[in-house]
Amino acid sequence: MKQITKTRKAVATMANQLHKLGYTLSKAFRTAWERIKDGMTVKVQGVTFGNRQELLRFITGRNPEDLTAYLRRDRANTFDKYAVAVVVGIQGIGYAHIGYLPKGMAQSVATVLDAGMGLNAGLRITGGYGYKETFGALVHITV
Repeated sequence: MKQITKTRKAVATMANQLHKLGYTLSKAFRTAWERIKDGMTVKVQGVTFGNRQELLRFITGRNPEDLTAYLRRDRANTFDKYAVAVVVGIQGIGYAHIGYLPKGMAQSVATVLDAGMGLNAGLRITGGYGYKETFGALVHITV
């Protein structure tokens, strides 16, 4: 019963935010329901900033069972008031901030996080195959 209530609350919260962004109410609820039901896979932004490429290279060498992805609100971000940071927990070592959710997606996810609902995140590192190819990251978000 708690999972159903949590899901409904997440859908309603996300739909209200999408409605504020200009979606019709029915389209907002359909979109929110699809995002919550099926999950969302998004490309992490900002992975080439600072030392994040070295962090991603280090993460790719770790055992996947030792990694946990988190979504955390970044209220100190002066560029985006809805910024959602993607953070990777590395067992026995600590945490690594690898980037942010894209701005459009962050706004609806931020309202869900601000409402106190936890979201699960799964991480997949991409790229880094050649000498000069950069690493990227995809995060799959579910309720």
